[in-house]
Amino acid sequence: MPLSQTEKQFSLQDNANNNYMNRIPTISNTTIKRYNNPDTLVVVSPYPTRGETYSTGKTGVASYTKNVVKNMKRRVIILCDIETQPETYIENHVLVIRCYRPGTYDMWLDLAGTLRLFPLVKTMLAQYDFAMYGNPIVSSFGLVFLGILRMFKYRTFVTLHHVVDDVMKLKGHVGLGSGPKDQFIGNIYNLLFHTFYRVLAVVSTQVIVLEASLKEKLEHLAPWVSSAAVPHGVDTNLKPITMRLARKKLGIPARDHVIMFFGYINWFKGADIFARTFARVQKMLGKRVHIIIAGGESPTLSSKHYYQDFFRDVRTVVKTSKHIRLTGYVPQKDIATYFSATDLVVFPYRHYMTASGVLSLAFSYKKPFIISRPLAEMFHSEDFVRQLSDAGLKTSDITFDLYPQSIIDMTHDVLFNGRKTKLATMATNLRASRSYAKVARGYEGIIFSSALSFRTRTAVRYT
Repeated sequence: MPLSQTEKQFSLQDNANNNYMNRIPTISNTTIKRYNNPDTLVVVSPYPTRGETYSTGKTGVASYTKNVVKNMKRRVIILCDIETQPETYIENHVLVIRCYRPGTYDMWLDLAGTLRLFPLVKTMLAQYDFAMYGNPIVSSFGLVFLGILRMFKYRTFVTLHHVVDDVMKLKGHVGLGSGPKDQFIGNIYNLLFHTFYRVLAVVSTQVIVLEASLKEKLEHLAPWVSSAAVPHGVDTNLKPITMRLARKKLGIPARDHVIMFFGYINWFKGADIFARTFARVQKMLGKRVHIIIAGGESPTLSSKHYYQDFFRDVRTVVKTSKHIRLTGYVPQKDIATYFSATDLVVFPYRHYMTASGVLSLAFSYKKPFIISRPLAEMFHSEDFVRQLSDAGLKTSDITFDLYPQSIIDMTHDVLFNGRKTKLATMATNLRASRSYAKVARGYEGIIFSSALSFRTRTAVRYT
């Protein structure tokens, strides 16, 4: 007797389970039926540990993804990294399937095998940066994966977390020097990056970036790309504690000033610039200054010898200073303490290639901030321009050049010339306007509201 369509579907699912049983967790038929429908969104991304949002050893993309999908109104399947063993669980209406091991070429087969369990789900969002899935070579196979999905009539959306127009602007981040050989290697890297963006434009339905200025960069590198900008979200669930209590926990007098760098110790984020700038600044206008570098080694770079040299240099500066505190990785339970204790958050970025998740954390805690001139490109976005104006500020009021005196002068102006209150107000307003709830609605609008138009465009492109 011939099989019905439903029987065929579940026969296929059973075969997929058999083929991939050693790589992905067992998923009940009840769960498959619940999530296997055309309105479900499947998301490929690193993901925080169960019950957490900001997990030790996870990239910022993991927490970003969780904050976005838990605010969506529809069913979502997360295909994410295995921690100890494959597992499946439902958290915040999201079906989490830990089914691949980063850094292995088999991960793309594992993802494909898992997708086969949900044949009615044809809309996928992939979070992407160049080292997110283990290393750039493994990650680059994501293009092949996306291309195959398009052949099988998937609508494939990609959130691109980095847009690199010139790798030499990131030379210290990727281990290059300034000599002719390094320049040659940099040119090769640039060719590969630019080729990647152009291929990505073909194999994806639409590419999403996190700021309007990154959208402009991407469209310059790949003119035929269909792109959209969705601002980096702000976690409004994060609540501060009182400054007095926070400083008591950290052993810092209430009357002193606290200046903080927060996040992984990376070259492009200028952690070394921050350390050298404030190494000898012990007082400002008679008040003691406490300098905090709240972060640890980058989990994606820690094995690189050039990164170890960089990190060692930062630690050396810290050791020679009596008032700089290097915390190491800050667990989720302590984030509120450090931000609540802080008067000013400093962002000495050497290059702007991605929206800053830490800047969004500063908004979450309504904290004053100052930024380097390269990062000022972020503030070309319409809502940043509007909030600057509403606070009575200009970009020049929050922007410094990347040399010590400029940073110190800007810090002084914010702390003592009345700018601190205006910046706190701006951060508070951006906290509301960039909430993850609004960001999630932005994603749903892009991905689902124009499904018919995307289907039409796909059909034209592939016939």
